[in-house]
Amino acid sequence: MNKSTLKEGEKVARNSIFHLFGLGIIKLTAGLVTGMHVVIADSISTFADTLGVFASYFGLKLSRKSANKRFEYGYYKIETFAAFLISLGIIYAGIEIFKDGIQTVQDPTEGQYRYFAITATILAILHSIRLSKKLETAGKKVNSLSLIANAKDKKMDVFAGFIILISIIANYKQIPYVEGTVTILISLFILKVGIFSSKESLFFLLDYWDNPKLLKKIKGVFKKEKDFVLGIRKIRLRRAGTFIFGEAFIEINPYADIGDLREELEILKNKVLSLNPYIKDFSIYTHISEIEKVKVGFPVKSGEGLESKLASNIKETKAYLFAYVEKGKVKKFYSKKLSKKQKKPVELAEFLKKEKPNIIINNKLNSLIYYNLRRVHSILIYPNFSDINNVKQTLRLLLIDV
Repeated sequence: MNKSTLKEGEKVARNSIFHLFGLGIIKLTAGLVTGMHVVIADSISTFADTLGVFASYFGLKLSRKSANKRFEYGYYKIETFAAFLISLGIIYAGIEIFKDGIQTVQDPTEGQYRYFAITATILAILHSIRLSKKLETAGKKVNSLSLIANAKDKKMDVFAGFIILISIIANYKQIPYVEGTVTILISLFILKVGIFSSKESLFFLLDYWDNPKLLKKIKGVFKKEKDFVLGIRKIRLRRAGTFIFGEAFIEINPYADIGDLREELEILKNKVLSLNPYIKDFSIYTHISEIEKVKVGFPVKSGEGLESKLASNIKETKAYLFAYVEKGKVKKFYSKKLSKKQKKPVELAEFLKKEKPNIIINNKLNSLIYYNLRRVHSILIYPNFSDINNVKQTLRLLLIDV
């Protein structure tokens, strides 16, 4: 995600500030003119929202700043901190409205110019619907917690607006306690949103983040590379503002070439980054386990068992002997005959891959087979020395070498 995308989020936040402030003025005027506590409480909530969106704007603007010597990891968490401040503001507004609701229940008052209050409330409902959609769209686009938190708050305002209308009508019909009860209900909904948002943003500030779907996708990327990645030790993800950072600790095939290792890790990293546009960086740490068990494939031209004579080329190869070696000793072995058709490059590669050896003794393999086995499937191709002519001798040298 580039800086121009963040600018779009800033623009939506900036425009919303002016709209909300104007709406707050209208609500406050309506509340003061009518003398209705529920409308005044709603105006306080709107002003709190204005401060919240301002915090979002400020956070997004600062999060675009590049990393420097003081902030080597960038300013991304400023946006998350802004979301946390917004949440505290919402909680404070909820508490104040709750207090006002209690007072109104104890001392209900008759409102005046109620049509003015109804008109202002209807305008507020329509405005909240429009604004919540804009904030939600922008928040999802830039992955902004603060904008999404404000969008949720605007959705609550729509619901609160209808309750306020009922309260105004009840006041007109002189039905007692409705206005105070509605004010308390509004405060409880506001408190719920504020507490949830503050909890979420605080967890992100403490590097806690749980996204099972994204984690499953990342694990899927590594599991597909089963010839290279032998196991996943741990995957960690964290949020920093609008961005996601992650790292994986994996077990890799000990027979992978160093050159292949660099290339494969870069490919894996790019695959993970492509899963989500908000993944800013993803580090992969590798661990090579000690080799205890190994399966070796020997091309043979004659003989049986470990005394079999090695074939120096594919033409004279009659079969392959596969031996399981564990802790320096041959545990078991078996032979598989090679047909004339299986000596062709593609067929031979498939024949060898099916047996899943870790090491293959070279018998002048075709370059296509070599690339397929060595580079794609991380199978070590061990040389066939001219002065060694059987399986047992090759095994001795192999055990010393690996």
